Amino acid sequence: MTSDFVRNIHLATAQQLRDQGADLTVILEHFDSVFLPQEEFPELLDQLGYPQQDLKQFLQGQL
Repeated sequence: MTSDFVRNIHLATAQQLRDQGADLTVILEHFDSVFLPQEEFPELLDQLGYPQQDLKQFLQGQL
């Protein structure tokens, strides 16, 4: 489990990326590049305001 401190840093970075026009792919690549556990992605994206359906559709398109 990732500490709240680390999560908050990467959430802030993801929010900046989103504000700059980055799409879901870029945000997920960021989370992956900093080795956040993939099982935490849904909660992180929810905190960024992405509906869970967006993540499910995205992941289905990646398979």
